[in-house]
Amino acid sequence: MPGHRIFIILENPKERMEYVRFFEDLGFLVDATPDGSNALSYLIEKKPDVVIADIGTPSFCASEYLKKVDEAKLLCQTIILTAEPVVEHAVNLMKLGALDYLIKPVEIEQLELSTKRALLASKPKLLPKKVSPSHHKKVQIITRDKGIQKLFTLASKVANSSASILIQGESGTGKELFAKYIHEKSDRYNRPFVAVNCAALPENLLESELFGHEKGAFTGAISRKTGKFELAHKGTLFLDEITEMQFHLQAKLLRVLQEKVVDRVGGTEPVDVDVRVVATTNRDAKQAVEKGDFREDLFYRLNTIPLVIPPLRDRKGDLEVLCNFFVQKYCKIDGRHVKGLTKRAVSLLSRHSFPGNVRELENIIHRAVLLADSDLIEPNDLLIDGVEQKDDLTGPDADQGVGPEPSSLKEMEQKMIFKTLDQTEGNRTHAAKILGISVRTLRNKLNEYKEKKLI
Repeated sequence: MPGHRIFIILENPKERMEYVRFFEDLGFLVDATPDGSNALSYLIEKKPDVVIADIGTPSFCASEYLKKVDEAKLLCQTIILTAEPVVEHAVNLMKLGALDYLIKPVEIEQLELSTKRALLASKPKLLPKKVSPSHHKKVQIITRDKGIQKLFTLASKVANSSASILIQGESGTGKELFAKYIHEKSDRYNRPFVAVNCAALPENLLESELFGHEKGAFTGAISRKTGKFELAHKGTLFLDEITEMQFHLQAKLLRVLQEKVVDRVGGTEPVDVDVRVVATTNRDAKQAVEKGDFREDLFYRLNTIPLVIPPLRDRKGDLEVLCNFFVQKYCKIDGRHVKGLTKRAVSLLSRHSFPGNVRELENIIHRAVLLADSDLIEPNDLLIDGVEQKDDLTGPDADQGVGPEPSSLKEMEQKMIFKTLDQTEGNRTHAAKILGISVRTLRNKLNEYKEKKLI
């Protein structure tokens, strides 16, 4: 990402500066304006890779802007922000070429993810059409758990088949990792792996994203759009959170799986597709069927090979090996020199329930690597709410220097925030990212402390 140029069109000065500082810290070249009147001339002159535009900005008409970008054949990608979402408006802007339509307040992590996607889309000529075996990025499997190892063995056995696979498990357990592993082990590994989050898009957009549409199929369809099924031809289509798909789209999906053809929106001729589908859900799919939220025939079609990933709390044997892996990962990324965790820190983690599973653990360790004052992560560096720190270690292996704990969760929260702001030299955007909260939440907390004269 470093070296790429971003242009931000946003009236609110505080939000604008937060975005500017955040992306500059990531290494981007960033320009920003509170007024959209000169947006097109800036694009032609500076040729930014990504434009982030709030449709509430004065003198900025998103639809006219996108039409002019298309007419000028500019390669930049546009992310639209709005505080007043309207489905029809979103559909129109996406058809005109907007990459994303995000509803404010936008979490900075979500904006960063959208920007990364935009960079991949902004200059497709730099991306290879196929991934050669020698350059294929292998999925890393970090586990000691026998149950997880059995799941990977099963996944390896069925990877080369054409059977659909349904992966069930709580959020953060690694369902997408399994999907990528199956793709990697299949004979489709050098073909596209295309991912779609069925819960992230409105119904009208999801239908067009999956199946494509013809020019003139609806208002704003100014050109033909190739759907994800066609883009994944000969490869793998990953359908995340499949049980959130609208009922009538489930019927259309079932036809694709059965007939191996796609009907574009507004199309007259079916299009042949050869796609292996891997779907996931964080719900109990059978219960969704019983409640009438999910088609029974589609469930059985997808569930040819069922995989159920256990939560992290049921495989605590993986805890220490995952911690060490994430410590090494983020020391390398952030230039830190942490060697591991103290026994007290590991003991504290072992008592945590991890509702966010491996994703939550990764976030905790990343934050601890940044906050650690020594070469070993201490319990206080983990910043875990609601877990009692017990002095249950004695003898020569007991850790030294663990200070008194805050007497309440409120005090612990306040201590976390102040320590993180100190570590980031007052950078609220970075502090919010480390704490795992939004910048707005952090700002509200600081205002609360000011009212209580704590700062």
